[in-house]
Amino acid sequence: MFVRNLVAALLVGCVSLTASAETQKVRRIPAVVKTLGKRYQLPTPVTQAPGGVPGARDLADLVAIEQRCWPGAVVTAGFYDWRTLSVYRGHAGLHFGYDIAMPYGNQFAAGWTGTVTSIVNWYGEQYGITVAMADGSSVTYGHVSPRVSVGTHVEPGMVLGTIALDHVDVKMRDASGNYVDFGGNGRVVPSPGWASGFSLPEPSRESVMAGWLLAQNALELAQEDLSRETFENEKRKIELQGLRKKVPALKESQKLMADYVEQGLVSRVTAEENREQLDVAKRELALKEKQLKNNPGRLKELQRAVSQAKNKRAEAQKAAAARGITWKQVENFVQATVASDRSLSKNVSAYKRSALNKNGKRVSQLETDVKRSNETLKNFQELYEMGGISRNELDDARQKNALLKAQLKALKGESRDGI
Repeated sequence: MFVRNLVAALLVGCVSLTASAETQKVRRIPAVVKTLGKRYQLPTPVTQAPGGVPGARDLADLVAIEQRCWPGAVVTAGFYDWRTLSVYRGHAGLHFGYDIAMPYGNQFAAGWTGTVTSIVNWYGEQYGITVAMADGSSVTYGHVSPRVSVGTHVEPGMVLGTIALDHVDVKMRDASGNYVDFGGNGRVVPSPGWASGFSLPEPSRESVMAGWLLAQNALELAQEDLSRETFENEKRKIELQGLRKKVPALKESQKLMADYVEQGLVSRVTAEENREQLDVAKRELALKEKQLKNNPGRLKELQRAVSQAKNKRAEAQKAAAARGITWKQVENFVQATVASDRSLSKNVSAYKRSALNKNGKRVSQLETDVKRSNETLKNFQELYEMGGISRNELDDARQKNALLKAQLKALKGESRDGI
């Protein structure tokens, strides 16, 4: 039943990937997304920073994240700015952080993945929220009113609270407690002239359509990551299940080998091969168990990413609806953008050729794997009918075969769309 459900889910995902044929081929291409994001000054999705810490890669990325909460968010104070004594400071010194101006009461978002470890009152209604990250570093968001509590798991783009003054002060420390200039060389983005009024012109119709496109693209990528991880996780479970049965059987066989060698029933070479098989199976078992143990929250993280992407897509869709914009108009807009930009059109064509070639190779390899799996399953069926293997071993082979076929069908769908 599980395999049927998983295969059905994968096939539904495959259908969703191939639904809107020609436009789907174009709007999912990175060059199209990048061009539209840059042309209309829209923040692109932030994935992972250097060193493996998910989130903003630098100050520019952090500002882009905050601009999703307030389009006019901008840096107004830098890491090396000098600060005198105040209600926030007991001694004068460098700022050791970055101030990102946003209006009072506006939401602000986290820049990196981690866990809230403390919430401290700074002054009046202003608090500092500290988030610890996986590599031992931490980041504190100050002059804010929290909407989270200690122990809350935080993802990039997740709303942590609201602005309690006129900016959020972001300070980062490494695992040793030293301040980190994540902006680099004290770089400060100059403040534009809107700071006093916090008013921005209404975005253009094209900008709204591009925003909806980027939000839709981010959601689809998040859904694909989740589907891929779900597939790989189930594959690991099946392999682990088989190894947990194989190792005890090989151990039992090894115990009997010594007697068999003495009785002349098997050769010493065969006994040694059996021992080597046991060693290999034990190493594989330890590796698979470690993989599952070290990544218990990966699926939950991806599920949260999908949920956040859905919310962003809903916001973009709502903004488009308010302007009377339909998805069909967005698709036409994308096609027209590519057709009118010769450089972009060349990039699109090159990407399609590369994607088709890459997917073709992957499909070919999977077809070979499926063919081998079909032969293995046929042999296992015969062995089972003769009493040579257990029902569990036959079921494992069937599950692996079904997973491979589902993966092949999904890949063939991608190849048809050229993405």
